[in-house]
Amino acid sequence: MLIRRPRHLDRAFSHPAILKVRHWLPTWLGTQVLVLGLVSAFTDIASEMIVPLLPLFVTTVLGGSAVAVGLIDGMADMTSSVMQVIAGRRVDKTGRRRPLVLLGYSISGAVRPLMALAMAPWQVIAVRVTDRVGKGLRTSPRESLLAAVATPETRGRIYGFHNAMDTMGQVFAPLLVIGLLALLHGNLRLIFMLAALPGLLGLAIVTLFMREAKDSHPQPRVRPFSWVPPPEIRPLLIPLSIFTLGAASDMFLLLKVSRDHGSVTTQALLWSCLAVVKVFSALAGGPMVDRFGARLTISLGWLVYVAIYLSMAFFSDPFIVGALFLIYGLFHGLTEGPQKSLVAALASHRNKGTCFGWYGLVTGVLSLPAGLLFGWLWDHFGQEAAFSTSAGFALVALVVLWLMPLKPRQGKA
Repeated sequence: MLIRRPRHLDRAFSHPAILKVRHWLPTWLGTQVLVLGLVSAFTDIASEMIVPLLPLFVTTVLGGSAVAVGLIDGMADMTSSVMQVIAGRRVDKTGRRRPLVLLGYSISGAVRPLMALAMAPWQVIAVRVTDRVGKGLRTSPRESLLAAVATPETRGRIYGFHNAMDTMGQVFAPLLVIGLLALLHGNLRLIFMLAALPGLLGLAIVTLFMREAKDSHPQPRVRPFSWVPPPEIRPLLIPLSIFTLGAASDMFLLLKVSRDHGSVTTQALLWSCLAVVKVFSALAGGPMVDRFGARLTISLGWLVYVAIYLSMAFFSDPFIVGALFLIYGLFHGLTEGPQKSLVAALASHRNKGTCFGWYGLVTGVLSLPAGLLFGWLWDHFGQEAAFSTSAGFALVALVVLWLMPLKPRQGKA
């Protein structure tokens, strides 16, 4: 049974101290946006404390192979992507978002501590896939809820803020892991157990403070379930598919950096600093969307991607590579939030959940063949060919993005 928010919490929001704090916040940063941002931050901390340690845990503690490591994220991402479409369709059919958001966070919070009990690689895969089932169930309803509380004038800032909060985990989690590894003498299982705490805190926040969107209502004329994306989102999915198919995992960038900065501590600090750049660029990317449009902002982010990947192909100096790695954070801030903002602008009212589901499906499922392609090029033709090919895909996607007839319902494309 889902927990209802106690009535006294509504009275708490009218307390003079709370109202004074709200006075200093921007008007577009409503309670819903702030609550969803906080829960994403705490959940991401819990996730980022575990994921970077999984390759070491699987190969050294459990004696698994590199294939098992590859299957963990590949199967997890594909599961999450499929669940996003199903959850988004459910939202459009019932008009209710809160139950799926709570269910998704509850599943992830419940299974994440089980990682500490895993005794075989297949158990790690099972826990990780179940965790991503929770992510898939909550993502489309959450993005649809943000779209419901946003206006065409504030949509970019709202998604930019949420993207920044969602990246906070990557800022603090590596620092926590460094400290816990030293304090607990490398006890990975105990770190996995402690990683559940911020996730449970996030679950408590979303359970107590998140409300259903005011526009929530059943959609009686919703289309039957279909594995065909709604017409309004198809022009955007084409350039996104091209870009995603050529975009490799950030782990390949970290692999290049690690060849010159071999210290685990240095890599963790670089990963944390990259997240700081992501946060600030996400906060800047939101206002850019509201002022100049999502398509122009996304194009700028893709151009940053092209420049960084071409530079990574031909530079090997440790300081230059480290600087490029940090500048790469601009790409995330200028694309992730603006892309979601554009999806919200293109989708019709009755198809918002489904459109967000298809956005997650395309960007999630294609990440697996993208990683395999990049890795194959790296192994057979060298990292120069891999990075250059990825930049070429991005350039083609950029051209196609401007050729597509994007027609937003409200706001700027």
